[in-house]
Amino acid sequence: MVRDGGDAGSVLMGARALREWAAGGGGVFSRVFLVESGAHADRVAEVAVEGDVVLLPADSGPWEGVARCVRYSGALRETGDELFLGDRGVELEDYVTAAFVQIIGPTVVCLVDGSSSRAFLADAELARRTGVFPSALLDQRVLLANRDALLEPGELEPPRAVRVCANGSVSVGVRGDVIGVVDELRSVLAAPVPRAMALGEAAATLTSAFDAITPARIGRYLAATDLLKALTLSNGTARICGFGWALIDDGFADAEPLTTDPFLLDTADGLLLADITTRRRQLLTPASAAVVAVVQTSSTVDIAVDRVAGELRVDAATARALCDQAVAALAVHLGGRVPAPSSLHGVRT
Repeated sequence: MVRDGGDAGSVLMGARALREWAAGGGGVFSRVFLVESGAHADRVAEVAVEGDVVLLPADSGPWEGVARCVRYSGALRETGDELFLGDRGVELEDYVTAAFVQIIGPTVVCLVDGSSSRAFLADAELARRTGVFPSALLDQRVLLANRDALLEPGELEPPRAVRVCANGSVSVGVRGDVIGVVDELRSVLAAPVPRAMALGEAAATLTSAFDAITPARIGRYLAATDLLKALTLSNGTARICGFGWALIDDGFADAEPLTTDPFLLDTADGLLLADITTRRRQLLTPASAAVVAVVQTSSTVDIAVDRVAGELRVDAATARALCDQAVAALAVHLGGRVPAPSSLHGVRT
């Protein structure tokens, strides 16, 4: 049996587990269970294993499982709810209202329905056109719920962020769909489900819009917000290539940067290449930045070579060497082909 967590270390572990649960699972812990007050914790104890974390109400009985357990108070289901780990609180807000309320502490922002889904997609499209990002997503205290489902909605996997409800139902994500009942928890957890089920009512609006703005574009957009948060940059303090600004606009780009590729920024200090995955940052010369911009927006090496040769006025052999150097030394890659032209203008209703 694992003793109930109550010390500072346990609270920190619980905060990390709650963050993983809200984001959709995956990370340090194998699975995270949020057990509501009045739910059957004994059923969870039978299936939760080492590597899992169980968030258990403070008023529940003794924990008899082998998984680590952290006690909480409050709730995190309806917008405005607040859940506490010790004296640390986390609030749940709808994506739409988050733009108008004052963020005063850690906040999980959730797409709760079609209206918030449309607002999210409109903001993503606006950022691509203008370089202006929603202030809530740039706030260090804000976590966007169910990110994995937004990036790969059709991906099938066993549930990793599980809610066990007081009425006996089992759901996925912060406000996701019901996937079974607690009396059949073992079999429920073994069955792969689409990540989109974590989006609940928001899923239909999002997936129907993916012919206009692809999950890859959503991924690049969210990675850009992560980058701005990591660099503590606000709107207007830097320009990001691909978001309202292009360093090279030669009319021959046939691809977009891969989701996790480094970002090219125009900052007060100069042209900066920043990798959100490795946290690596380096200033580039205008010529090197031009090569990076071309490589990331070309679908083949030959296209990139032709474009670099034209932009820098060098021969093909030199252009190819420059492209090869950018890939090897700067960890940039050829881009993915651009989807068919479309627009989400006016999607916010």
